[in-house]
Amino acid sequence: MRILLTGANGQLGQHLTPLLAARYELITSTRAQCDLTDTDSVSSMLDSHQPDLVVNAAAMTAVDAAEDETDLADQLNHQLPDRLARWCSEHDAGLIHYSTDYVFSGQNHRAWQESDPTDPQSTYGHSKLLGEQAIAKYEVGALIIRTAWVYSALPGNFLSAILGRAQEGMPLKVVDDQVGSPTWAGSLAQASQRLIEGGHVPVGRTEVLHVANEGAVSWYVFAKKAVELASQMGVIDAPVPIEPVGSDQWPQKAKRPAWSVLDCSRYATLVGEPMPDYEQALVECLSQWSSG
Repeated sequence: MRILLTGANGQLGQHLTPLLAARYELITSTRAQCDLTDTDSVSSMLDSHQPDLVVNAAAMTAVDAAEDETDLADQLNHQLPDRLARWCSEHDAGLIHYSTDYVFSGQNHRAWQESDPTDPQSTYGHSKLLGEQAIAKYEVGALIIRTAWVYSALPGNFLSAILGRAQEGMPLKVVDDQVGSPTWAGSLAQASQRLIEGGHVPVGRTEVLHVANEGAVSWYVFAKKAVELASQMGVIDAPVPIEPVGSDQWPQKAKRPAWSVLDCSRYATLVGEPMPDYEQALVECLSQWSSG
């Protein structure tokens, strides 16, 4: 099977690449190789490689920046998956696309299920929902994977920012009234590979599946656990004080969901085992960090 992976330089793409390359004929695409905001460039890339499956890990994930760069958010999170889905429907190819917990309102009393009503509260969440809806309008075999709070040992995410400041000995203030499911990019990549290997990409229809590490914690609790473990594992020299604060004390342009825990029981049923617990995944991530 020939797979085309977009967003290969991103944190998810860098975890997907070795897993998929070991089992399939993998073609990787980065924004430098193809202008993903340009219809002709995307069409040319697809026509040239004729993939059997497109794995779209490209997105604009800068949540606050999306409030100002609405056109770019729409191009990458809405129009790009629309173009990919249209090509896949016309060429009998499959599609895996990644979406987000931000499509939900953040107001719930239990973990969000795939069938729950969506109500995004930010430009980023709205653009990702439009991407989901664009895919669903085609007769295409597509799997939309909603995930949450993705982090890795690579630069440019919450964990790397927290540990970078901790390594400098700086005390931290972290929001404690937003609760979700922190998800290591490595766990998400491994889950994606299992879904492909198990033949769980649907044929002729679009399905939505929630995939995130198990557990429900606030950003503060996650940061506290990360700093504690990083200190024990030698990733940072010593722990630093961490103060919990409310969202109102940490002003951001985009509104974040207060509750964005995802119910991943359907994934567990499909592959025969649940996603790893967030603490287990965090340890694995930090092990790669300290060795790399």
